[in-house]
Amino acid sequence: MKKLFPFLILAVLMVSNASAQTDNDYKDLLTLFVGEKYEKCLYKAEGYTLDEKTKKDALPYLFMSRCFYEMSKRDEFKEKYPNAFKDAMKYISKYGSKDKEKKYLAEYEDFFAQIRGAAIAEAETMMDTQKYSKAKQLYDQLLDIDPNDAGAQLMMGVVFNYMKAKKESETALAKAKAILTEKKAGTTKEQLGLLKYAITLHATNNSGSKDLAKEWLDLGLEYFPDDKEYKVTYDTIAG
Repeated sequence: MKKLFPFLILAVLMVSNASAQTDNDYKDLLTLFVGEKYEKCLYKAEGYTLDEKTKKDALPYLFMSRCFYEMSKRDEFKEKYPNAFKDAMKYISKYGSKDKEKKYLAEYEDFFAQIRGAAIAEAETMMDTQKYSKAKQLYDQLLDIDPNDAGAQLMMGVVFNYMKAKKESETALAKAKAILTEKKAGTTKEQLGLLKYAITLHATNNSGSKDLAKEWLDLGLEYFPDDKEYKVTYDTIAG
């Protein structure tokens, strides 16, 4: 028993230390961010991501993404940070890999809505200009935020198909179908907008195979039961 006691103390201390790291609320980063001191907030958050004690915490990565996103919208940072939006997406993706339980989605709901909307718009532009690799990266990053983003997953399948990557396309489409079938799809305004776009595009691309197009449009009925535009698309392709 005497030999076991020191190990028990060590275990308690380790758990306590891990808990302390996880419970860090990073009020210093919040203060800098609210004060619009984005560069200072960015550098301080980066320091946390490089520190052995805090590099596994999710919030520093989230604050880095928030800073880069705000800087991407302001002319004063255009020259020094020309890739600010790209970096915002990079760090929101890193955040997603750290916050497996999605603890902060509700607390930072407005930011997630903004960056999702911006990413979806940017990805659509990439699709329109046939820059499929860049579009794929954005959809992949949206999935890092929420693996149940059915629209992003379906768009991965569409993009892979455009890139002639048949096997990868089939895998992505199967994942999207599973999310929809199991009714796990994310339902934020931005996610539903992307899902509607994705299903419509995929069904249109497969309009020559009426049964396949109808199968995907049927999966969307639960999410768009009163959407007149979706009904027109449904009746045109599958009706």
